[in-house]
Amino acid sequence: VPTHSSNLDSILVGYAMDQIMGLPSFSYGAGLNLYNFGPAAYFMNRLGAYRVDRRKKNPIYLETLKTMSMLSIRRGVNSLFFPGGTRSRSGQLESELKMGLMGTAVEAQRVLCQADSEKKVFIVPLVICYNFVLEAPFLIEQHLRMTGRENYIRLKDEGTSVRAWFRFIWRFFSTTSDITLSVGRPMDVLGNFVDQQGRSFDRFGNELNVRDYFASAQGVNVDRQREEEYTKLLAERIVERYHVENVVLSSQLVAYAVFELLLHENPKLDLFGILRLPPDDYLFPFRAVEEVVEQMQATLFEMEKQEKIRLAPELHRAADDVVRDGVKNLGIFHTEKPLGFSKSGDIVSSNFRVLYFYHNRLENYHLDKAVQWKSQEIEVLKLD
Repeated sequence: VPTHSSNLDSILVGYAMDQIMGLPSFSYGAGLNLYNFGPAAYFMNRLGAYRVDRRKKNPIYLETLKTMSMLSIRRGVNSLFFPGGTRSRSGQLESELKMGLMGTAVEAQRVLCQADSEKKVFIVPLVICYNFVLEAPFLIEQHLRMTGRENYIRLKDEGTSVRAWFRFIWRFFSTTSDITLSVGRPMDVLGNFVDQQGRSFDRFGNELNVRDYFASAQGVNVDRQREEEYTKLLAERIVERYHVENVVLSSQLVAYAVFELLLHENPKLDLFGILRLPPDDYLFPFRAVEEVVEQMQATLFEMEKQEKIRLAPELHRAADDVVRDGVKNLGIFHTEKPLGFSKSGDIVSSNFRVLYFYHNRLENYHLDKAVQWKSQEIEVLKLD
Protein backbone atom coordinates (compact mmCIF):
# COMPACT_ATOMS: atom_id res chain seq x y z
CA VAL A 1 0.00 0.00 0.00
CA PRO A 2 2.15 2.92 -1.25
CA THR A 3 1.71 6.65 -0.86
CA HIS A 4 0.73 8.39 -4.09
CA SER A 5 2.31 11.63 -5.29
CA SER A 6 2.91 11.26 -9.03
CA ASN A 7 1.88 9.36 -12.14
CA LEU A 8 5.43 8.04 -12.03
CA ASP A 9 4.64 6.03 -8.88
CA SER A 10 3.21 2.96 -10.61
CA ILE A 11 6.14 2.57 -13.00
CA LEU A 12 8.69 3.31 -10.28
CA VAL A 13 7.23 0.82 -7.80
CA GLY A 14 6.85 -1.86 -10.47
CA TYR A 15 10.45 -1.42 -11.56
CA ALA A 16 11.80 -1.39 -8.00
CA MET A 17 9.92 -4.51 -6.94
CA ASP A 18 11.13 -6.41 -10.00
CA GLN A 19 14.70 -5.20 -10.49
CA ILE A 20 15.72 -4.28 -6.93
CA MET A 21 13.58 -6.32 -4.53
CA GLY A 22 13.27 -9.36 -6.78
CA LEU A 23 9.57 -9.82 -5.99
CA PRO A 24 7.04 -11.55 -8.28
CA SER A 25 4.73 -9.42 -10.39
CA PHE A 26 1.96 -7.52 -8.63
CA SER A 27 -1.62 -6.99 -9.71
CA TYR A 28 -2.91 -3.46 -9.27
CA GLY A 29 -5.42 -0.97 -10.56
CA ALA A 30 -4.39 2.07 -12.58
CA GLY A 31 -6.51 5.04 -13.62
CA LEU A 32 -7.55 5.34 -17.25
CA ASN A 33 -5.56 8.57 -17.55
CA LEU A 34 -2.33 6.56 -17.46
CA TYR A 35 -3.42 4.70 -20.58
CA ASN A 36 -4.02 7.89 -22.54
CA PHE A 37 -0.32 8.72 -22.76
CA GLY A 38 1.82 6.44 -24.94
CA PRO A 39 5.01 5.94 -22.87
CA ALA A 40 3.06 5.42 -19.64
CA ALA A 41 0.59 3.08 -21.35
CA TYR A 42 3.48 0.99 -22.68
CA PHE A 43 4.67 0.30 -19.15
CA MET A 44 1.24 -0.03 -17.55
CA ASN A 45 0.23 -2.77 -20.00
CA ARG A 46 3.32 -4.74 -18.96
CA LEU A 47 3.20 -4.24 -15.19
CA GLY A 48 0.16 -6.39 -14.45
CA ALA A 49 -2.12 -3.38 -14.04
CA TYR A 50 -5.85 -3.44 -14.71
CA ARG A 51 -7.84 -0.37 -15.72
CA VAL A 52 -9.91 1.54 -13.18
CA ASP A 53 -12.41 4.19 -14.24
CA ARG A 54 -12.89 6.46 -11.22
CA ARG A 55 -15.74 8.28 -12.96
CA LYS A 56 -17.98 5.22 -12.75
CA LYS A 57 -20.04 5.05 -9.57
CA ASN A 58 -22.28 2.20 -10.70
CA PRO A 59 -22.65 -0.26 -7.78
CA ILE A 60 -22.23 -3.26 -10.10
CA TYR A 61 -18.93 -1.89 -11.45
CA LEU A 62 -17.61 -1.09 -7.98
CA GLU A 63 -18.60 -4.49 -6.57
CA THR A 64 -16.95 -6.23 -9.53
CA LEU A 65 -13.69 -4.38 -8.85
CA LYS A 66 -13.77 -5.27 -5.17
CA THR A 67 -14.65 -8.89 -5.84
CA MET A 68 -11.78 -9.26 -8.29
CA SER A 69 -9.39 -7.72 -5.77
CA MET A 70 -10.62 -10.03 -3.01
CA LEU A 71 -10.27 -13.14 -5.19
CA SER A 72 -6.76 -12.13 -6.26
CA ILE A 73 -5.63 -11.66 -2.65
CA ARG A 74 -7.37 -14.83 -1.52
CA ARG A 75 -5.56 -16.87 -4.18
CA GLY A 76 -2.16 -15.53 -3.17
CA VAL A 77 -1.63 -12.99 -5.95
CA ASN A 78 0.51 -10.08 -4.80
CA SER A 79 -1.72 -7.02 -4.91
CA LEU A 80 -0.80 -3.35 -4.89
CA PHE A 81 -3.15 -0.40 -4.57
CA PHE A 82 -2.88 3.25 -3.56
CA PRO A 83 -5.17 3.56 -0.51
CA GLY A 84 -5.31 7.33 -0.89
CA GLY A 85 -7.29 6.73 -4.08
CA THR A 86 -5.51 9.42 -6.08
CA ARG A 87 -2.40 11.57 -6.08
CA SER A 88 -1.95 13.85 -3.09
CA ARG A 89 -2.97 17.27 -4.40
CA SER A 90 -1.59 19.18 -1.42
CA GLY A 91 1.78 17.41 -1.22
CA GLN A 92 0.98 16.03 2.25
CA LEU A 93 1.27 12.42 3.30
CA GLU A 94 -2.11 10.74 3.13
CA SER A 95 -4.19 11.13 6.28
CA GLU A 96 -7.53 9.81 4.97
CA LEU A 97 -7.66 6.53 3.06
CA LYS A 98 -10.28 4.93 0.83
CA MET A 99 -11.88 1.87 2.39
CA GLY A 100 -13.07 0.04 -0.73
CA LEU A 101 -10.09 -1.99 -1.92
CA MET A 102 -8.59 -2.04 1.56
CA GLY A 103 -11.67 -3.82 2.80
CA THR A 104 -11.10 -6.58 0.25
CA ALA A 105 -7.92 -7.57 2.12
CA VAL A 106 -9.92 -7.97 5.34
CA GLU A 107 -12.62 -9.90 3.48
CA ALA A 108 -10.03 -12.17 1.84
CA GLN A 109 -8.56 -13.01 5.26
CA ARG A 110 -12.00 -13.89 6.62
CA VAL A 111 -12.71 -16.15 3.61
CA LEU A 112 -9.38 -17.92 4.17
CA CYS A 113 -10.26 -18.45 7.83
CA GLN A 114 -13.66 -19.85 6.82
CA ALA A 115 -11.86 -22.37 4.61
CA ASP A 116 -9.62 -23.39 7.55
CA SER A 117 -6.60 -22.18 5.57
CA GLU A 118 -3.40 -21.27 7.38
CA LYS A 119 -2.62 -18.60 4.78
CA LYS A 120 -2.45 -15.01 5.97
CA VAL A 121 -2.81 -11.69 4.21
CA PHE A 122 0.01 -9.25 4.91
CA ILE A 123 -0.09 -5.47 4.53
CA VAL A 124 3.16 -3.63 3.79
CA PRO A 125 3.17 0.21 3.80
CA LEU A 126 5.46 1.86 1.25
CA VAL A 127 6.37 5.55 1.39
CA ILE A 128 7.68 7.12 -1.83
CA CYS A 129 9.86 10.18 -1.21
CA TYR A 130 10.72 12.58 -4.04
CA ASN A 131 12.95 15.64 -4.19
CA PHE A 132 10.58 16.77 -6.92
CA VAL A 133 7.16 15.86 -8.30
CA LEU A 134 6.71 16.57 -11.98
CA GLU A 135 3.02 17.46 -11.63
CA ALA A 136 3.49 19.62 -8.50
CA PRO A 137 2.37 22.94 -10.09
CA PHE A 138 -0.77 21.31 -11.48
CA LEU A 139 -1.58 19.38 -8.29
CA ILE A 140 -1.24 22.34 -5.94
CA GLU A 141 -3.41 24.44 -8.27
CA GLN A 142 -6.15 21.82 -7.99
CA HIS A 143 -5.80 21.67 -4.21
CA LEU A 144 -5.95 25.43 -3.74
CA ARG A 145 -8.87 25.74 -6.14
CA MET A 146 -10.85 23.16 -4.15
CA THR A 147 -10.02 24.51 -0.69
CA GLY A 148 -9.87 28.23 -1.39
CA ARG A 149 -12.77 28.65 -3.80
CA GLU A 150 -13.45 32.39 -4.06
CA ASN A 151 -10.41 33.23 -1.90
CA TYR A 152 -8.03 31.76 -4.44
CA ILE A 153 -7.13 33.52 -7.67
CA ARG A 154 -6.94 30.84 -10.33
CA LEU A 155 -3.89 30.72 -12.57
CA LYS A 156 -3.83 29.39 -16.11
CA ASP A 157 -3.73 25.60 -16.00
CA GLU A 158 -1.17 24.31 -18.44
CA GLY A 159 -1.20 20.70 -17.20
CA THR A 160 1.61 18.39 -18.18
CA SER A 161 2.42 18.23 -21.89
CA VAL A 162 3.90 15.29 -23.75
CA ARG A 163 7.04 17.36 -24.32
CA ALA A 164 7.33 17.95 -20.56
CA TRP A 165 7.11 14.21 -19.95
CA PHE A 166 9.88 13.46 -22.46
CA ARG A 167 12.04 16.27 -21.04
CA PHE A 168 11.45 14.90 -17.56
CA ILE A 169 12.37 11.33 -18.58
CA TRP A 170 15.56 12.58 -20.27
CA ARG A 171 16.61 14.62 -17.24
CA PHE A 172 15.63 11.77 -14.94
CA PHE A 173 18.24 9.52 -16.55
CA SER A 174 20.84 12.22 -17.22
CA THR A 175 20.94 14.01 -13.85
CA THR A 176 21.35 12.92 -10.25
CA SER A 177 18.38 13.21 -7.90
CA ASP A 178 17.47 10.67 -5.27
CA ILE A 179 14.09 8.95 -5.05
CA THR A 180 13.63 7.00 -1.84
CA LEU A 181 11.33 4.02 -1.36
CA SER A 182 10.79 3.36 2.34
CA VAL A 183 9.37 -0.13 2.92
CA GLY A 184 7.52 -0.33 6.21
CA ARG A 185 7.13 -3.16 8.68
CA PRO A 186 4.64 -5.81 7.48
CA MET A 187 1.33 -6.13 9.31
CA ASP A 188 -1.69 -8.41 9.30
CA VAL A 189 -5.12 -7.13 8.23
CA LEU A 190 -5.79 -5.88 11.76
CA GLY A 191 -2.69 -3.69 11.81
CA ASN A 192 -0.62 -5.94 14.08
CA PHE A 193 3.07 -6.37 13.28
CA VAL A 194 4.21 -9.79 12.06
CA ASP A 195 7.59 -11.51 12.34
CA GLN A 196 9.54 -13.38 9.65
CA GLN A 197 7.42 -16.49 10.23
CA GLY A 198 4.22 -14.49 9.71
CA ARG A 199 3.12 -14.64 13.34
CA SER A 200 1.08 -11.67 14.58
CA PHE A 201 1.90 -9.75 17.76
CA ASP A 202 0.02 -6.99 19.55
CA ARG A 203 1.59 -3.77 20.85
CA PHE A 204 2.71 -5.56 24.02
CA GLY A 205 4.46 -8.41 22.22
CA ASN A 206 1.74 -11.01 22.82
CA GLU A 207 1.20 -13.48 19.98
CA LEU A 208 -2.24 -13.32 18.36
CA ASN A 209 -4.35 -15.65 16.25
CA VAL A 210 -6.03 -13.64 13.49
CA ARG A 211 -8.71 -16.32 13.13
CA ASP A 212 -10.06 -15.42 16.58
CA TYR A 213 -11.03 -11.96 15.33
CA PHE A 214 -13.39 -13.44 12.74
CA ALA A 215 -14.90 -16.14 14.94
CA SER A 216 -18.08 -16.18 16.99
CA ALA A 217 -19.84 -18.89 18.98
CA GLN A 218 -20.97 -20.39 15.66
CA GLY A 219 -17.46 -20.32 14.18
CA VAL A 220 -16.03 -18.00 11.53
CA ASN A 221 -18.92 -16.10 9.99
CA VAL A 222 -19.72 -13.11 7.78
CA ASP A 223 -20.21 -9.86 9.68
CA ARG A 224 -20.02 -6.81 7.41
CA GLN A 225 -20.18 -4.28 10.24
CA ARG A 226 -17.31 -6.00 12.04
CA GLU A 227 -15.20 -6.06 8.88
CA GLU A 228 -15.90 -2.37 8.26
CA GLU A 229 -14.55 -1.59 11.73
CA TYR A 230 -11.47 -3.73 11.10
CA THR A 231 -10.92 -1.87 7.83
CA LYS A 232 -11.08 1.48 9.63
CA LEU A 233 -8.57 0.26 12.22
CA LEU A 234 -6.27 -0.94 9.44
CA ALA A 235 -6.54 2.43 7.68
CA GLU A 236 -5.58 4.25 10.88
CA ARG A 237 -2.56 1.99 11.32
CA ILE A 238 -1.42 2.52 7.74
CA VAL A 239 -1.64 6.31 8.13
CA GLU A 240 0.30 6.05 11.39
CA ARG A 241 3.00 3.94 9.72
CA TYR A 242 3.21 6.32 6.75
CA HIS A 243 4.30 9.09 9.09
CA VAL A 244 6.77 6.82 10.89
CA GLU A 245 8.28 5.25 7.77
CA ASN A 246 8.50 8.57 5.91
CA VAL A 247 12.09 9.52 5.06
CA VAL A 248 12.73 13.26 5.42
CA LEU A 249 14.85 14.60 2.56
CA SER A 250 16.94 17.77 2.72
CA SER A 251 14.80 19.37 0.00
CA GLN A 252 11.62 18.84 2.02
CA LEU A 253 13.12 20.26 5.21
CA VAL A 254 14.48 23.37 3.48
CA ALA A 255 11.17 23.96 1.68
CA TYR A 256 9.34 23.68 5.00
CA ALA A 257 11.77 26.04 6.75
CA VAL A 258 11.64 28.74 4.06
CA PHE A 259 7.85 28.73 3.78
CA GLU A 260 7.52 28.91 7.57
CA LEU A 261 9.86 31.93 7.47
CA LEU A 262 7.51 33.52 4.96
CA LEU A 263 4.50 32.81 7.18
CA HIS A 264 6.30 34.21 10.21
CA GLU A 265 7.15 37.40 8.31
CA ASN A 266 3.47 37.96 7.38
CA PRO A 267 1.44 36.98 10.48
CA LYS A 268 -1.61 39.05 9.47
CA LEU A 269 -2.07 37.30 6.12
CA ASP A 270 -3.95 34.05 5.64
CA LEU A 271 -2.58 31.32 3.38
CA PHE A 272 -4.13 32.72 0.22
CA GLY A 273 -2.80 36.16 1.02
CA ILE A 274 0.67 34.65 1.41
CA LEU A 275 0.40 32.88 -1.93
CA ARG A 276 -0.56 36.14 -3.66
CA LEU A 277 2.68 37.81 -2.54
CA PRO A 278 5.16 38.49 -5.37
CA PRO A 279 8.15 36.11 -4.95
CA ASP A 280 10.49 38.64 -6.57
CA ASP A 281 10.04 40.93 -3.57
CA TYR A 282 11.44 38.47 -1.05
CA LEU A 283 14.95 37.34 -0.24
CA PHE A 284 15.66 34.78 2.47
CA PRO A 285 19.10 35.30 4.07
CA PHE A 286 21.12 32.10 4.04
CA ARG A 287 21.97 32.50 7.74
CA ALA A 288 18.29 32.82 8.66
CA VAL A 289 17.33 29.66 6.79
CA GLU A 290 20.33 27.84 8.25
CA GLU A 291 19.30 28.72 11.82
CA VAL A 292 15.72 27.56 11.29
CA VAL A 293 16.89 24.31 9.72
CA GLU A 294 19.35 23.75 12.56
CA GLN A 295 16.62 24.06 15.19
CA MET A 296 14.32 21.75 13.24
CA GLN A 297 17.13 19.22 12.86
CA ALA A 298 17.40 18.93 16.64
CA THR A 299 13.72 17.99 16.85
CA LEU A 300 14.03 15.51 13.98
CA PHE A 301 17.03 13.83 15.60
CA GLU A 302 15.01 13.29 18.76
CA MET A 303 12.07 11.92 16.75
CA GLU A 304 14.41 9.56 14.93
CA LYS A 305 15.75 8.23 18.24
CA GLN A 306 12.17 7.55 19.31
CA GLU A 307 11.53 5.79 15.97
CA LYS A 308 8.83 8.29 15.03
CA ILE A 309 10.38 9.16 11.67
CA ARG A 310 13.26 8.31 9.34
CA LEU A 311 15.91 10.73 8.11
CA ALA A 312 17.94 10.65 4.91
CA PRO A 313 21.73 10.45 5.52
CA GLU A 314 22.28 14.06 4.42
CA LEU A 315 20.04 15.29 7.27
CA HIS A 316 22.85 14.39 9.69
CA ARG A 317 25.24 16.89 8.13
CA ALA A 318 25.80 20.44 9.35
CA ALA A 319 22.83 22.74 8.81
CA ASP A 320 24.57 24.84 6.13
CA ASP A 321 25.29 21.69 4.08
CA VAL A 322 21.67 20.58 4.47
CA VAL A 323 20.45 23.95 3.17
CA ARG A 324 22.74 23.86 0.12
CA ASP A 325 21.83 20.27 -0.68
CA GLY A 326 18.12 20.95 -0.24
CA VAL A 327 18.05 24.01 -2.48
CA LYS A 328 20.08 22.18 -5.13
CA ASN A 329 17.70 19.20 -5.27
CA LEU A 330 14.30 20.80 -4.66
CA GLY A 331 12.08 20.73 -7.74
CA ILE A 332 15.10 20.34 -9.98
CA PHE A 333 13.02 19.91 -13.17
CA HIS A 334 10.49 22.73 -12.66
CA THR A 335 10.54 25.69 -15.03
CA GLU A 336 9.98 28.00 -12.07
CA LYS A 337 12.15 26.62 -9.28
CA PRO A 338 10.58 26.82 -5.84
CA LEU A 339 13.99 27.71 -4.37
CA GLY A 340 17.31 28.88 -5.75
CA PHE A 341 20.35 30.95 -4.88
CA SER A 342 20.77 34.63 -5.62
CA LYS A 343 24.08 36.09 -6.79
CA SER A 344 24.80 37.07 -3.19
CA GLY A 345 24.34 33.48 -2.00
CA ASP A 346 21.01 34.07 -0.30
CA ILE A 347 17.85 32.14 -1.12
CA VAL A 348 15.05 33.22 -3.45
CA SER A 349 11.87 31.63 -4.76
CA SER A 350 10.26 31.82 -8.19
CA ASN A 351 6.96 30.25 -7.17
CA PHE A 352 5.45 30.31 -3.68
CA ARG A 353 2.66 27.92 -4.67
CA VAL A 354 5.05 25.13 -5.64
CA LEU A 355 7.15 25.89 -2.56
CA TYR A 356 4.00 25.44 -0.48
CA PHE A 357 3.43 22.03 -2.11
CA TYR A 358 6.85 20.74 -1.01
CA HIS A 359 6.48 22.41 2.41
CA ASN A 360 3.34 20.38 3.05
CA ARG A 361 5.21 17.07 3.11
CA LEU A 362 6.29 17.83 6.70
CA GLU A 363 3.19 19.77 7.74
CA ASN A 364 1.83 17.12 10.12
CA TYR A 365 5.04 17.01 12.19
CA HIS A 366 4.64 20.61 13.48
CA LEU A 367 8.36 21.36 13.27
CA ASP A 368 7.64 25.11 13.36
CA LYS A 369 6.97 24.78 17.10
CA ALA A 370 10.62 23.83 17.61
CA VAL A 371 11.85 27.22 16.31
CA GLN A 372 12.62 30.17 18.57
CA TRP A 373 11.29 32.84 16.23
CA LYS A 374 12.41 35.74 18.46
CA SER A 375 16.02 35.32 17.35
CA GLN A 376 17.31 38.40 15.53
CA GLU A 377 18.99 36.15 12.98
CA ILE A 378 15.63 34.84 11.78
CA GLU A 379 14.22 37.49 9.48
CA VAL A 380 13.21 37.83 5.86
CA LEU A 381 14.33 40.76 3.75
CA LYS A 382 11.60 42.39 1.70
CA LEU A 383 13.13 44.06 -1.33
CA ASP A 384 11.94 47.58 -2.13
